[in-house]
Amino acid sequence: MTGGLAALLLAANVPLTVVSGQLGAGTVAVVIGIPCAAVGFLVARRLPANPLGWLFLAAAVCLFVSNAGADYAYLVYRLGHRLPFGPIGLVLDQLWTAGLVLFVVVILLFPDGRLSSGFWRWALRAYCALYIALVAAIAVATAGALAAHPVRIDAAGGLSAIDNPVGWFAAVQHSIWVLLLAMSAGFIARQLLTWRRSSGERRQQLKWLASGAAVSIASLILGIAFATTGPSGWTTSSGSASPRCRCRWAWPS
Repeated sequence: MTGGLAALLLAANVPLTVVSGQLGAGTVAVVIGIPCAAVGFLVARRLPANPLGWLFLAAAVCLFVSNAGADYAYLVYRLGHRLPFGPIGLVLDQLWTAGLVLFVVVILLFPDGRLSSGFWRWALRAYCALYIALVAAIAVATAGALAAHPVRIDAAGGLSAIDNPVGWFAAVQHSIWVLLLAMSAGFIARQLLTWRRSSGERRQQLKWLASGAAVSIASLILGIAFATTGPSGWTTSSGSASPRCRCRWAWPS
């Protein structure tokens, strides 16, 4: 069912991305999301006790839902189409961060989904706590931005309060991101040390992990390259976590 949902979301993403002209973020969602959905479907079906399959599927669904919501919000708020449920598109857009952060958990748990060391199990719990705190902060900030009058929308059709955070949300978000990045570096270092000590099948598995990470990074760079020019020629910036345009403007709600 989750694999079917991912396929339906992918089918919805393609026309929305083409109509809205948001090729940068759409490219990232497709290039990362399709392999994630395929690998997640195979692993979850053959090894349902392995959490990696479900994590891959969840990441793919988050990316597809987020991109579809962002493109829909762009059509409503940037291009002025009188379509219903525009605020829902803005809410779904925020799943972009939630999907990308899940990849770090995949790196830690790769390949069998188990951690033999108590230290790394506690590290995973701490990472999950930070992840929940980040999602909660984004949810509160999103609710506040939607309740504001007027609702401020940037040039990509996203909420300016999320894409250009200020005040308490900026402090909380930046603090959590610093901790998450530090822990992510530790998870990657763990796999690098494992690769040096491994051989045979385990080393081949780690090569697949490194290849997937390289594709993901390349697609992110490609998405940022698209977003820095923008389909309509407005000035953009790639300094935020999401490769989307960041020009701020107000939409009268």
